[in-house]
Amino acid sequence: MKKNIAALGIFLLAAPMYAVSAQNIGDVIGQISYSGIDTYINNYPINAFHKNGRQLICAEDLRAYGFNVDWSAEDRALYITPDYTTSDIYYNTDIKREFFLENRKAYDIYFTDITVYINGSPTESYSVNGQTMIPLRALEFLGRCEYSAEDNYSKAFINGLPETEYRPLEVSYEKKITVVLDAGHGKSSHLMSDDEKLSEGYVYNNGWGEWRHWKNGTADQYCCGFGCHGDRRCWYDISNGDRNAEPEINLRNSFFAQYYLENELGYDVRMTRTSNDQNPSFTKRISYCYPNNDLSSVPDAAAYISIHSNTGGGHGSAYVGAEGYYTQKWISSSYASDCSKLGRLINDRITSETSLSKHSDGCIEGEGYLIAFNKSPVPVGYLEIGFFDNYSDLYILNSEYDAIGKAIAYGINDFLTCN
Repeated sequence: MKKNIAALGIFLLAAPMYAVSAQNIGDVIGQISYSGIDTYINNYPINAFHKNGRQLICAEDLRAYGFNVDWSAEDRALYITPDYTTSDIYYNTDIKREFFLENRKAYDIYFTDITVYINGSPTESYSVNGQTMIPLRALEFLGRCEYSAEDNYSKAFINGLPETEYRPLEVSYEKKITVVLDAGHGKSSHLMSDDEKLSEGYVYNNGWGEWRHWKNGTADQYCCGFGCHGDRRCWYDISNGDRNAEPEINLRNSFFAQYYLENELGYDVRMTRTSNDQNPSFTKRISYCYPNNDLSSVPDAAAYISIHSNTGGGHGSAYVGAEGYYTQKWISSSYASDCSKLGRLINDRITSETSLSKHSDGCIEGEGYLIAFNKSPVPVGYLEIGFFDNYSDLYILNSEYDAIGKAIAYGINDFLTCN
């Protein structure tokens, strides 16, 4: 027991609360990740997360473990108190240790003016997705806490509440984080029939194409030229970007990225196309961020990666910076910076682990109006990998596609993993 308590002191070091410095309510100020440590309240398992190695639990979940959790709109406060009359615990009996989620990003942390009190004392807290996270150790003064590296658990024991026998959690290999890989356009639009264009999500508006923006605050309503922020022209002609050499390069890089994401890193991957005979619209490509391609549902992907190769006589690999004003539904306040960070992390991997150099400083600026940024509900990594009209780059693209695909996969993992 003494060993466990000593370990707890090392493992659960106190951290200062966020300093208030020109933050606005709702601003993203950090992130938390899924935990791989079995976590318990009186030996009843509880879902757990972590930030900088510190175990976090959802304050609202404590209602099932013998606590009163009461919200006061007037005080802008959440009050947590043990209910010592509790005789039964109604916790989630399906809690497992999710192997593929460990250390992956779970939630953004939002700046808030809400204070959390445990038995009248204010405690450290984090606002996430409409709920509140608190450190497990915040409950220590109500009883005691234990941590065991050997048995992979962290526990809080609350005096006066029901207790059960300890059991290790079952390990599950089912839940995975979803990533969308977009290999860009395939079949030339000039070879597509009208029926093919309709099935791929294009519309006719004095010519075939699609609307660049959703209406403000929506994720499935075409702007049709009004009710949007209007960054650049709203109409996107289907003929834009048609090339002969690029589709196979992009698809090959995407397939190798898919392999490493699925087989080495444990992600679920959705491909926007798997053949050069396909040429999906961006609306259709973005639909893969949603379950069953249903744009009216809640997006379930964590990231969208748009994979391209450049042209124009330059050389090297770069990402496109998301420097725009985006209003589509579901995006967070840090959407633009997240997009740029995702692209940068992937491109840094590509230029450090393959023979491709950085194009300029690695970032293409002035193209934040691109359609993927304006429609995606999740962070977009927009890549221009090499110049296929440059002989040296083309040689690398045709010989190092395995390394490029692996770099894409691990760059995505860098973004989605909290270290």
